[in-house]
Amino acid sequence: MKRNVAKLGLFLCALIGVFHQSFGQLRQLSVNRSDYVSQKQQNINSRVLADTLELPFWDDFSQGTLDSTKWESNGANVSLSVGEGAPSLGVLLLDGTKANGQPYSTDIGQVDVTDQLTSRPIDLSGIADEEQNSLYLSFFWQAGGKAEMPDSNDYLQLQFLDSLGNWNEIWTQYGGASMLDFQQEMIPLDGIYLHGQFKMKFLSSGRLAGPFDSWLLDYIYLNKNRTADDQNYPDRALTQLNSSFLGNYTALPLYEFNALSDTVLTSINNQFYNLNDRFRAMEYSAEIRDESSQESFMVLNSNTPFNPVPLANERRDFASGVPSELAQQAREEAFDLESIVYLSSGDDFLIDEITDGDTTYFSEVDFRINDTARTTIPIRDYYAFDRGTVDYAAGINQRSGMVAVKYHSSSPAYVNALSINFTNPAQAGTAVDLLVWHSLEEQPVYAKEVIIQPKDSLNQITQFSLDTAIQVEGDFYVGYMQFTNDFIHIGLDKSNDSSSEVHYNISGSWAPSDQVIGSLMIRAHMQTEAPLPPEVPEAASLIKAYPNPVENNKIFLEGDVEDVKLYDTFGREIKIDISEAENGKFVNFTTNRKGVYLIKAWNKNSPQLIRILVK
Repeated sequence: MKRNVAKLGLFLCALIGVFHQSFGQLRQLSVNRSDYVSQKQQNINSRVLADTLELPFWDDFSQGTLDSTKWESNGANVSLSVGEGAPSLGVLLLDGTKANGQPYSTDIGQVDVTDQLTSRPIDLSGIADEEQNSLYLSFFWQAGGKAEMPDSNDYLQLQFLDSLGNWNEIWTQYGGASMLDFQQEMIPLDGIYLHGQFKMKFLSSGRLAGPFDSWLLDYIYLNKNRTADDQNYPDRALTQLNSSFLGNYTALPLYEFNALSDTVLTSINNQFYNLNDRFRAMEYSAEIRDESSQESFMVLNSNTPFNPVPLANERRDFASGVPSELAQQAREEAFDLESIVYLSSGDDFLIDEITDGDTTYFSEVDFRINDTARTTIPIRDYYAFDRGTVDYAAGINQRSGMVAVKYHSSSPAYVNALSINFTNPAQAGTAVDLLVWHSLEEQPVYAKEVIIQPKDSLNQITQFSLDTAIQVEGDFYVGYMQFTNDFIHIGLDKSNDSSSEVHYNISGSWAPSDQVIGSLMIRAHMQTEAPLPPEVPEAASLIKAYPNPVENNKIFLEGDVEDVKLYDTFGREIKIDISEAENGKFVNFTTNRKGVYLIKAWNKNSPQLIRILVK
């Protein structure tokens, strides 16, 4: 297994203690999904099918969620972004984390079975004798993809449940191979598996300590009347999410959208794959709509023929026209756009039989569902590079470490808030400083301490308002500084790579994030109006606290101190003993926990927050 902790890798909260000695890089982390599963979703996930399934059985995971009527999952998740050259949009990911993102073990060296995907029971008991030699299962697999590559001792395995209730190993693929593309397998089923409660199971084996040793599955198809060479399908599919026509941006403030220039706008890119063994004339359409009303905002392509005609088993990147007319589509109020790309390929349901010119279809297999891709582009009050979906998390484990994301304003504007997706629910109550820079070669022009808030869902982003709006123009940076050696988990979206805009600082100098691929979920909220001058309060003298860091649980507050309270980072008040002193007060408190605490001191009815560090 890959144990080189000096390199950027995939790491988990559970492993932080192991890797404290390896400061120095922005690292990719997993996410804990268990705390964000709603009761409604739990009920959906717990549903089981009363009856067995019938042939044909097909799933290409293109809808972005696992179909609970077909599968039982132990740790496996559907992803729309980690596949590389998949047969269709969406893949199944198996790695060393549970479905909630937690590792199976905190032991970095433990290797065993990790994720498993098991089909619901499928009735194979009624297959006629003359058809039994024509029953095949086919599927595509890939090692690693955009996730972590499995090593030579790791494996992906397929098992079948026989009529005696035994699971039998049917196929095993070990890691470490040089093949990076998706490979297709064709597996025959013999008489021992032709019973009424047949099941198939895919499982992976690798490190149990996190999102390591990853395998991807796609386009799983079980049916009769097939042959060993039946590895082509009357299906043409889109294979990835639409790129943004705003370049690397996935959201823009309204004022920036109204000032669009041709240099900002780009084509919508996607890719198709012809899964059939014959050429097929195809067309594609690309359109931008108002997402709310579904009214067409701009048609970029309408049934545009692919030229040359797509060949058998061809995979091709393609691009829409450039939406240059968006520069003339000014709006007065915020709204959401939606980009839609769809194929006109003649796909339909899988054919059952053709009798006397009348065609019967298998309604369970609809090859049209992977012909359309949709992407939402908010035009509101913020810049973003992410699409709002958490794939992983990223962070640094260095006290006083900083992370910054670069944005660009084409005209003078004001940053009035930052939104950040802090993904780890266990870190609610932790303090960080929000920062704004004009340049990373200079000190921040704004800093504000905030507390990470609890939230209801993994993809929920917390918005923090600034005390005063900060004027920016051209390039500017937003981010945070942390006060702990633990990783602060920030959402990472793998569907769009804006890593070139991310920098981090753990030793006094800034470095680019060139190994964490994706988009950090840190957004800058903007306004165009200058902020009102702040009201001038009654003058209050500044209260000073020292020594800081605190070493003996005793601190002196210098100034006209009227009242004092002490809080830990979870907002819990700590009992303290206050004694009078010349020019201030002594504060004594007892705690065995090192870390950051907040003093709230009042002077002339004006509260002042002072952060202290207890060593």
